[in-house]
Amino acid sequence: MRSVWRILGVSYSEALFWIREWTWIAQSISYIAGFFLLFYIWGGLEALKGVMVASIIVGGWSIGANAVAQVVGWHKMSKRINVYVASPLTLAEYYAGMVLAQLPILVIELSMPLIVASLMRLDPVSLLLLYVLSIIALLLGSFLVLSVVLRIKNPANISAITNPIVTLTVMLPPVYYPAKALPEPYRYFMLIVPTTPLAEAARLIAGMGTPVVDAWVLILMIAAWLTASIVLLLKTFRWGLG
Repeated sequence: MRSVWRILGVSYSEALFWIREWTWIAQSISYIAGFFLLFYIWGGLEALKGVMVASIIVGGWSIGANAVAQVVGWHKMSKRINVYVASPLTLAEYYAGMVLAQLPILVIELSMPLIVASLMRLDPVSLLLLYVLSIIALLLGSFLVLSVVLRIKNPANISAITNPIVTLTVMLPPVYYPAKALPEPYRYFMLIVPTTPLAEAARLIAGMGTPVVDAWVLILMIAAWLTASIVLLLKTFRWGLG
């Protein structure tokens, strides 16, 4: 029970940012709503379903790779993390608190696709699996980007790293579009990017056609990325003073 209270304490102190910067939430709502409307106007219900599924993955990935990674990276470089290290907090409790602190923006990112999914009567079990996949995307995104961010010497460069990474891993690979839309050699090459197997698995769960590789291959690729990112992060992130 003490661990739960510690996590909640960390998340509350960090979630105060969203109270002060509420315009970011308003911006996120308008961006997602506009994106959905654009796809619906140009592609109808099928395109709307596609962007809905992709948004669930992108929401988790961008929060992990951008929000969580930026905050933790800044804490590490500014030595603010020493306050948490000197407390009874463990590394797992600190990280869980950081993730939970992003709940306001996470709710926005994931609730709007939920509204679309309910209107399209998507199977509840499939929807639940999509949200599980979104949490995996959040963890994977934060682990991978933190393993890069924590090597930066200048704190001012953190967002200059995280923002391009998110853009490159979301807009260029087959996330908002199926990998089969690419020519044969490139569709398999794009599977190297971690967001691609996540998005392909999401489309498979939502019943939007078959992916370019078997489901078990996607699972293995996602598991391999998770394992590799955890190893990289633990080599970079030391829970201690200094």
